[in-house]
Amino acid sequence: MVAITSPTLVFIPNSELIADYVLSFAVLAFVLAEFYIRYRKAGLKFVPSVKYILRNLRRFIAQILNYGAFHRKNIKNVYAGIMHLMIFYGILILFIATSLIALSHDILKNILGYGILTGNFYLNFEVWANIGGVILVAGLLMALIRRVRKKVPLDTITQDFIIIFGLLILSIEGFFLGALKIALFRESFDIYRFVEWPLSYIYSPIGVTGNYGIEVYRILWFIHVLTAFGVAAYIPFSKLSHMFYSAVGIGVHPQNKRGEMSTPFILSEALESGNFDFKVGAKTIMDLSYFQKTDAIACTDCGRCERACPAVSSGTDLDPRIVVQNIQRALWNGDAPMIDGIISQNAAWSCTTCQACVEECPVLIDPQSYNLEARRTLVMDNRLSKETSTYLNNLGNTQNPFGNSNSDRDSMLQYGKKIEEGMDTIYWVGCMGAFDPRYNKVARDVIDLLKKGGVKFGLLGSEEKCNGETARRMGEEGRFQELVLQNIETFNKYGIKKIITSCPHCMNTFRNEYPKFGLKAEVVHHSEELANLIREDRIKVKNNRETVTLHDPCYLGRINGEYDNTRMIVGSTSNLREMERGREKSFCCGGGGGNYWYKVEQEQPISKIRMSQALETGASTLAVACPFCTAMLEDASRTMDVENKIRVRDISEIIKENLEG
Repeated sequence: MVAITSPTLVFIPNSELIADYVLSFAVLAFVLAEFYIRYRKAGLKFVPSVKYILRNLRRFIAQILNYGAFHRKNIKNVYAGIMHLMIFYGILILFIATSLIALSHDILKNILGYGILTGNFYLNFEVWANIGGVILVAGLLMALIRRVRKKVPLDTITQDFIIIFGLLILSIEGFFLGALKIALFRESFDIYRFVEWPLSYIYSPIGVTGNYGIEVYRILWFIHVLTAFGVAAYIPFSKLSHMFYSAVGIGVHPQNKRGEMSTPFILSEALESGNFDFKVGAKTIMDLSYFQKTDAIACTDCGRCERACPAVSSGTDLDPRIVVQNIQRALWNGDAPMIDGIISQNAAWSCTTCQACVEECPVLIDPQSYNLEARRTLVMDNRLSKETSTYLNNLGNTQNPFGNSNSDRDSMLQYGKKIEEGMDTIYWVGCMGAFDPRYNKVARDVIDLLKKGGVKFGLLGSEEKCNGETARRMGEEGRFQELVLQNIETFNKYGIKKIITSCPHCMNTFRNEYPKFGLKAEVVHHSEELANLIREDRIKVKNNRETVTLHDPCYLGRINGEYDNTRMIVGSTSNLREMERGREKSFCCGGGGGNYWYKVEQEQPISKIRMSQALETGASTLAVACPFCTAMLEDASRTMDVENKIRVRDISEIIKENLEG
């Protein structure tokens, strides 16, 4: 009985095998050197990076497995996800197979006299090697079809086809080489090589047998080796380099709170020490943080951020893919100014900070962070529009963006109690609730519903100040932190343990950013509080069977993961009809990131695009849960002249309209 074992390359001279290994190590050294040089150009040093990885090894491995090996984000898009999984696992399986052959034939057999590719292990090995080749070829064909058909707008360049065809040729060569080996040394157990076995029967009819077959094998093997070396050497210069760069980027990516901006300094510490020597913003790309650089380097240029970005859809000159790619190229070439080098001023102000780009990125890049650093630079250089200057001046003079006297906030005390001893919960009215006539009505409705539900809470009145969320996202970190210190002082004065707010932007800032400065309080959106009152029968509502669609505010949904309470409220009072773009894929209203307060150059307002999406549902009411969404979408309905087709209502107004009794 013939032993079940992998046949060695007895007809390949040792001199060729040795040359193969020498060239392999030379190519490997070249590839690693190229990666090292590129990281050095980007200002990322090897030793500190390794130390950081070792300190955070568990997270590093977990994130690589989650988002790299298991493609946690890629698989949300079925076609692209399957394609990437096939290519990734095909390459991985074939790499392991090649390594096992080298270990068995070239190391263990020479040292111990026998290898590991024998018996059932060898048979399983061959099955898996063929599976790896099949799924790699299938994945590459899917990638080719995707780029040729152009159903998804991709930034396809020549190197994409070079890589696809290079890997495809390499895979097909491997199959035909394996088939020829079977034809020359056929054994019954070769049938386990289920692709190569049937292919092996093509050689005999064309006379590729015996010594001639061996010569043909040697030629094909040499071509295969050259193809492999060529593909490997091209990796650092192609998009396939993302397999390395994105692994590093994913692994080192910090686990920050989704809605938290970076903090370049702590104002209270600076005031205490008198040391104001800190850097804010990024004049050039070299001023970007370590993580922002590894993010940019990891970019695969897949365009998912671009397709999700509302600023792109509205025709501004902001494109998150281009911003990240510009930074990546600039890092390879040395340095470049952020403003009017990487990104234009209008593009920097066009970002709504909706984080659709962050949600979509399969390798955890935060493209919006570059826009925010650019804004900080513009503020530091005093390169502001008239509207932005007015906003920030009002905030400094009156602690609110409207420029109203802060004592005007006391008018809300006729609807709700001023906070007093024994209360540890406040309803945060917010600037829009206090000063915007339309949202003032919403704030009053929320107060009425909280009182009806028996919630014990108070209002701060004129002691309430803007929490600074928009100032921070406009780039004014100092003004933001001044307001933080003042508000936390007020919260501590009254021993506040719970904050209820109608504004998702306020909620996000209190929940995700204020704790760094000392806030210790539960923060909830009014949708959560009101939904709980309905669940507990402390507020009773009826269902009027009206068809209502729901807009998910970016800062409530995508950034803070709260989707169910708004749906519970709408579902309890009406028939909910979802928009195509909902939940984490919700399309922005256009008001975030300060865009409510100034105008950017665009072809079509984001709010009109979103209103068109709402109209497509045929619903008669659009439910919202954010003051900016209310203002932006109502303005869109007026300018589009569709107020008679669909009305915009906050969820609190919908509850109020459908109260029982």
